[in-house]
Amino acid sequence: MTYDNAVGVETLAKWHNFDTYVVNMKNTHHAEMTELLVARNLDWIRPTV
Repeated sequence: MTYDNAVGVETLAKWHNFDTYVVNMKNTHHAEMTELLVARNLDWIRPTV
């Protein structure tokens, strides 16, 4: 799921032991914005070093 990248959403997700990751998005007007990806496990999306 994605949500607005807001402190309250991230805090609530962390409180309930969800993993979060910020992703870049474009809206229908092609304006760039960030959204918060929320899931139980996001290891698959994190870049490996």
